[in-house]
Amino acid sequence: MTAPSSVEIFDSLHDLLHLFRTRTRNHIEILHPELTLNEMRVLMYTGRSAGITQKEMIARSHTDKAQMARILAGLENRDLLERIPSDSDKRVRCLSLSAEGRKLFAQLRDLQHQVGSELLKNLPMNVQKQMLRAFQQACREAS
Repeated sequence: MTAPSSVEIFDSLHDLLHLFRTRTRNHIEILHPELTLNEMRVLMYTGRSAGITQKEMIARSHTDKAQMARILAGLENRDLLERIPSDSDKRVRCLSLSAEGRKLFAQLRDLQHQVGSELLKNLPMNVQKQMLRAFQQACREAS
């Protein structure tokens, strides 16, 4: 067997991520039809990165300022998100999930765990751990 090319690795990773996102989105559309895909992304990223600024979120999501402002306003109006002044610069707003947002984040995170576990169920735990370490190492070294 020849060594896989880096492109084959990334193509397979892309395919797996596509399956993960599609299945997760399908479940979310059933449980929370009011939540758009972009709202879910912002909610999930804020849950993992509390204190992120709106500017950082725009850079991370490759979304324009106006669209991000609408997404954040919608989440804020539904009491899922809070914009809190930064300790270091009061002009900057940091994003944080509200109590309701944290509940929804936990529910969505559990759903992601279920989908991920289903997709990886036939891989032994030692292989899953090895994959995680390899991907984490690749990210660290590429930064």
